[in-house]
Amino acid sequence: MEQSTGNNKRFTEEQREEATRRVLAGEKAVDLAVEYGCTRAYISLLKAQALDPDRFKRKFEGRLKLKLTDEEIARLKHLFDTSTPEDNALIPARESWSLDHGFQLAMKLFQKKPSVRAMKECMGEHIKRRPDFGDPKPKPPKPHHLNQLDPELAKDPDFVAYYLSPQAERIALREYEFALAEWEKRHPNGEEDGPYREPGDEDWQYPAMSPQRQFAPGQRVGKHAKSKGKPFTPPKKRRKKRR
Repeated sequence: MEQSTGNNKRFTEEQREEATRRVLAGEKAVDLAVEYGCTRAYISLLKAQALDPDRFKRKFEGRLKLKLTDEEIARLKHLFDTSTPEDNALIPARESWSLDHGFQLAMKLFQKKPSVRAMKECMGEHIKRRPDFGDPKPKPPKPHHLNQLDPELAKDPDFVAYYLSPQAERIALREYEFALAEWEKRHPNGEEDGPYREPGDEDWQYPAMSPQRQFAPGQRVGKHAKSKGKPFTPPKKRRKKRR
């Protein structure tokens, strides 16, 4: 008996109905796979779809719920361009978008959780990138609110009670004052541009890198430089043990 090629060709509707009818009548899936030029697994799949169509219908509908339509993608892009996570009451409330905020917005508006690839294409340049190397001016802390916490921290009642207490706000304000004082020492003119420099390091430059040392073929370096013998000593031959 010939073996199936393993390459499933595209079946017409008549061929699919005929193969399904024959496999349900009792013919072997291996023989039908050889005759139709497909795999045995595909014939078994046609049989399973005919015996339990609701199972595959539910599975297909579950996948379809994850996909965003063109209108939904256009609405998400408009919100990404014209608003912030804080405007949409997302957690944590920030001014820059992230993938987590995008998933929250899609679930809030459409009750869908798309794939990471689809969300990245939808967000485009709004995904938070690593900031450029520099020394930005510290910003004053915002009044503590529950929507500024991560969802995991918001589940802890003790931490929430401390975060919303006046003591936590006083500590945040004190840290801001210390950070602002240090920043003003580094930037007496109040300029934010330029890389970070410590006080008194205005003439500091990156140290010049030494040129890469070139080695001759077979030259011993490091801890092997003072060893004797040829550069490439052949391994010793081991004698076979006599039995």
